[in-house]
Amino acid sequence: MRLTPRHIPFARLADLAEGRLSPEEAAAERAHLDACTSCAGQAAQLGHLAALMRADTTEDAPPALVSDVVRMFRARRAQADEPGLLRRLVAALTFDSSSLTPAFGVRSGQAAPARQMLFSAGDLDVDLRLAQGQEGWTVSGQVLGPCQGGEVGLVGDDGSTAARAALNGQCEFALPAVPEGTYTVRLRFDQTEVEIPEVSLRA
Repeated sequence: MRLTPRHIPFARLADLAEGRLSPEEAAAERAHLDACTSCAGQAAQLGHLAALMRADTTEDAPPALVSDVVRMFRARRAQADEPGLLRRLVAALTFDSSSLTPAFGVRSGQAAPARQMLFSAGDLDVDLRLAQGQEGWTVSGQVLGPCQGGEVGLVGDDGSTAARAALNGQCEFALPAVPEGTYTVRLRFDQTEVEIPEVSLRA
């Protein structure tokens, strides 16, 4: 004699709720439900769920559309996980000291002060200083914002790198002197590249 009645397996309750049992099997299981509150509770929940599913009139999306969406998200995830993927930003000019009125009293022949230009790119700001010397033009500055090392290059019109320097611990840099001309400043960080196009180094 068994003192504890057996419980109906979940899969069997699901078959009962969806009408997949024979009349004799269904009658036997319902007799058990009359004496077992635990199985009766599960059977009621499954019956309610089965009724909701039968009353559902929504249409499934076409299989081709589902496949396209799955491929789109897989491709986007693969691009995000690609180690060599760079975030490229083009900096926007926010300040140029050359637009200010020169101060009175500057002596004739005195060297002009360095031109200061501020650029903004995402969460970074770049302070550029352009100065003319006997050996050519020098570009120096500092990256303001989240910066942990990197490299700065000065690219000429022909696409070649005319000068290159690494950022120091304070994210400052000073490039070697170059001839006058129009250059592109490129700052390369771990996963970000900032470009400052058409920087004119002319008197």
